[in-house]
Amino acid sequence: MHINSSWNTDMGDARYTKRGFLIPTKWLKGFGAKVRVQRGANVLIIESEERETARKQLGRMVRALRGSAAKLGAPTLSEIEKLVTEVRKTRAGRN
Repeated sequence: MHINSSWNTDMGDARYTKRGFLIPTKWLKGFGAKVRVQRGANVLIIESEERETARKQLGRMVRALRGSAAKLGAPTLSEIEKLVTEVRKTRAGRN
């Protein structure tokens, strides 16, 4: 993965104060006019509005795909692991 050199930042530019976590505006360059901020358990996500929309759409698509696979009777992870183990034993000559 190639990282644009403008994204390489000195973390010393950020400051934590009593009022919050302050980051330089240069870090947000290229995000567009509207920036979305979301806090997770151990992460802070700062992204453009378009990126947030795309991420949420991808999540909906993945959930739909997983739901379809479950309805069609796709094997579960444990069933796949059992099949892989059986094939490996057979190939190794340990029936």
